[in-house]
Amino acid sequence: MDGLDTSHSDRTPGQNTDGARPYPKTGTAEHHAGPPRTQWFQLGVVSAASFVVWSGFGAILPYLPVFLQEQAHASEWLIGVIAASYYLGALSFSAPLGRLSDSIGRKPVIVSGVALYAISTLLFISTTHPGWFMLFRFLEGVGAAAVGPAGQALIADLSTTQTRSRAYGWLTTAQFGGLVAGPVLAVPLYNLGGGQGTWAFYSVFLFGSVLSAVTAVVLLLTIKEPEHAKRRREIKVPHPPYRKLVTRPVMAFLIVAVTGHFAMGVWEVLWSLWLRHLGASMAFISFTWVAFSVPMLFSFAGGYLADRYNRWLLMVSGYGLSAIAWIIYGATTNFTLFLVVNVLEGFAVAWSYPAKQAFLVQVVPPRWLGSVQGLEGTSMQVAALIGTIAAPLLYKHLYGFVISLAGMISLAGLAYATPLLARVWKELKEADSIGSPGIAPESSHPGSERADPESPQALR
Repeated sequence: MDGLDTSHSDRTPGQNTDGARPYPKTGTAEHHAGPPRTQWFQLGVVSAASFVVWSGFGAILPYLPVFLQEQAHASEWLIGVIAASYYLGALSFSAPLGRLSDSIGRKPVIVSGVALYAISTLLFISTTHPGWFMLFRFLEGVGAAAVGPAGQALIADLSTTQTRSRAYGWLTTAQFGGLVAGPVLAVPLYNLGGGQGTWAFYSVFLFGSVLSAVTAVVLLLTIKEPEHAKRRREIKVPHPPYRKLVTRPVMAFLIVAVTGHFAMGVWEVLWSLWLRHLGASMAFISFTWVAFSVPMLFSFAGGYLADRYNRWLLMVSGYGLSAIAWIIYGATTNFTLFLVVNVLEGFAVAWSYPAKQAFLVQVVPPRWLGSVQGLEGTSMQVAALIGTIAAPLLYKHLYGFVISLAGMISLAGLAYATPLLARVWKELKEADSIGSPGIAPESSHPGSERADPESPQALR
């Protein structure tokens, strides 16, 4: 993993221009460690599975806070604690499970995570005591920790540098297609359960659990990891310390993730409650999720744009618009404006998320991509956990403006990271334009990796 020594001959080899530890070049096929060509069928399987899981997730998410308030008689503070339990499970296990996927493979970790998510969601129908929901949401968080980092790393394993944004774009389209389908399906399911009362909610939870269970079986039978990823794991090298993996570019991504997911944690707890406080019906609340999610069906187009144009610009503009959307959510009570901003935010995610994911892969050693994805997942969940705990406490005093405050924090984090990531992107493109050579494939240097675990090859 060498640096971008393209213009300053007096720099130490492997050092980048901003003084950070070395990060890989985007122009080298070996850095991305991808297959000779993108494995679209496997990507299709993963995307289809994601659509099914997210349909169940999307059906449940708008209803859970209201169920806890109206059926479990939980206070706003307790609803925040239950939401925080999910993030506690995710943050506790994202890093170790992401690291585990680097060692044993992505598939077993992903399948186990989806199965655990199915079981924990099924437990929702076993009680209305709010205390138990802390445990159930914690287990859901553990399942998400298994699926998230390993799944993101698998997408990178299955794609090439030329198609990576498109791969993430199709995955995002599938995921948010599920978020569109979920709330739409939840309305008749809720009515099927009587339209009110405990079993109206239970029918939605059962639907989400069954979809996750079916997905786990399908993934177990169909998904195949690429051979190049298996060969990479056959060379046993010590795992580097995380301080070696967290370069300045990676740290910038982590800051964006932390501030953005703090806002997401606040939004998850308060959005339905805020709308309910303003007099919105459950049908309208579900429709806001649909309005937000439908534009994200165009993430595949965002992926095409990111593979052809500037990933940095697409990422920054989209994340910035999302932060502004959160500010608006808490600063108005206009239902029509809510829907308009929901749509705009959805489009912002569609063009920024595939670009951000592919950009991150460009600055991470492929051998330890699962570890870095897990570290990012942990950072996001810690921030979201803080958001879910702080939100109900602040809501008593600030009401919807808490969401605006969270948006301001997200915007501040993006402002901090943007200049550094701009320099990184410029250097990566310069390396591409001059065709800078990368180091030889890791399989050709097994001896050097074993001799020096801190060597660039050992980080691959």
